[in-house]
Amino acid sequence: MLKILKIHLFVPTFVLLLSGMLVSAFAQSNTNFGSPGTSYTIEEKKTDLQKKADVSEHANKPHMNKGMKPMKIVNRKGLAVIADFADTKLEDWQGSGIKDISDLSDQLHKMEVHWAWLSRGQEMFKWDIIRVTLPVNLKADAYPSWGNYRNAVADLVKQQIDVTKYDKNHDGIVDTVWVITSTSGKYYDYMVGGTAFNNGVNIFVDGQDSLSVISGATGNFNHEVGHTIGLQDMYGPYGTLSYLTLMADSWPVPPQDFTAYERSVLDWVKPKEIRQTTKKIHLSSANKNREVVRVSTLRDNEYFLIEYRHRPDSGFGSIAPPYNGLAVYHVLESSSQSINPPLVKLEAADGYIAPDSSPELTDFLYPENFNMQRPFVVHSYYGGRKIFEIDNLYWVGDEDLVFDIALSPLDITQNNLLANPSFEQGGNLTPDFWQRDAFESSAALVWDVTVAKDGKHSASISASSPNDARWIQTVSNLTPGKSHEFCGWIRGSNIITGPLAGVGANVSVMGGFTSSGSLSGSFDWTKACVTFMPENTSTTLACRLGFYGSTVTGQIWCDAMSLEVLESAF
Repeated sequence: MLKILKIHLFVPTFVLLLSGMLVSAFAQSNTNFGSPGTSYTIEEKKTDLQKKADVSEHANKPHMNKGMKPMKIVNRKGLAVIADFADTKLEDWQGSGIKDISDLSDQLHKMEVHWAWLSRGQEMFKWDIIRVTLPVNLKADAYPSWGNYRNAVADLVKQQIDVTKYDKNHDGIVDTVWVITSTSGKYYDYMVGGTAFNNGVNIFVDGQDSLSVISGATGNFNHEVGHTIGLQDMYGPYGTLSYLTLMADSWPVPPQDFTAYERSVLDWVKPKEIRQTTKKIHLSSANKNREVVRVSTLRDNEYFLIEYRHRPDSGFGSIAPPYNGLAVYHVLESSSQSINPPLVKLEAADGYIAPDSSPELTDFLYPENFNMQRPFVVHSYYGGRKIFEIDNLYWVGDEDLVFDIALSPLDITQNNLLANPSFEQGGNLTPDFWQRDAFESSAALVWDVTVAKDGKHSASISASSPNDARWIQTVSNLTPGKSHEFCGWIRGSNIITGPLAGVGANVSVMGGFTSSGSLSGSFDWTKACVTFMPENTSTTLACRLGFYGSTVTGQIWCDAMSLEVLESAF
């Protein structure tokens, strides 16, 4: 194992004035680094305001708005790994790209600056640098697949580091690793980029002379960072966000922004919930403030977020048309951008936006928009019910919008396609219409009369040894070509997942890899949902402990299941 020498670089920094405090945000260095085989840490240092660095891309730096709560600054750590081969070092390459550790440090600094702006100064992403040497020569058959290559790098990385320092959510997984492959100008299939989970590490890969590296596409790198901490792609056949988010449009230099959706997922904003008809709602520009409005529906996973977006004149987010108005996002958390309705859709001011398109200027809500519906009305994907309308929109000053929201009465009608969804009917110790199924017969699947969310019964699964066990129901009244949402409430006890078995409790569509997000540990009743589009009129659905390739232990209870047809978003 390589000996690690920590070099702490105290260098000029850009500082943010936040909540009356000088917060050191970004480090930059022109220092020449030592020999290969050494580990380096890029650190920030507090400086006097008079000594702050002039970072030109931060013409649009964040500030505190009147009435905003002081921000709690959070630090997150990532690991940049130089992956040399036995016969090839990073410094062997003299062409365009990252030729030495100083080049890499410069790029990491740009990523740190951009990330701090994305969070409006709330999160500082700090990068450390290490290097590893793979025990093979650089050649086409050095590794049979990209997975083998990443597993090999991950093994060497974990030998050098304390995993807990790079595991913010304490799940035993290294959160974010960027591998810079020493290519010496060559490219082989196992060097493919993109983010994946390999051997207990969330990894994305670039060659030292990749197009992203040569282009200085900081947005591409922070896009992948977003994936490592749970953000989904916002492009796809039903995407409508384009330049509004880095997760849809990552190539521009300088890079793009996030939407209110990504910031809420990362807990950078706390949306103001509108629970009743409200007049004179005031929003300032999202470029410098953390103001977001949320309107919920009766479904936990469907809601709307509203923010005021104004294209910056320069710096981050400025490579876009000159949009200026309210952006209304329709969120369906059980979906993705490859399914209709999608995870996030921009609701256009005139009522229509094409799938897989970029917003037009008139898709935003602003007083002078003659194409805007008046009032502007939005509907749920569940039965097309009207949720709310926006009216009386007007400007206050240069960068503030005021408007009214009128909520519609909520309709609790649900057309559930499942039979016996709450496990209330049955006999002979088995709920009607549900069957037991498991990878190993050792699992205990019980029709439980002691625990329930709705009624008096639930269906439980207990596995004392690793298993993939499930309660299943085959439904035959589906509508091919239309999206359906399958949900269930799950309670869990001591569900053990890990680097090699990452999926715990979930709801899923059998016969494929369509499932909700994984639940692990011990938790009270939690709703899990997945959206799918059936090709046939029948399919088999499951409330499940474990998954294909992920056998786990623990116990779950399933109750209040539902299956509904969703309306098209377009």
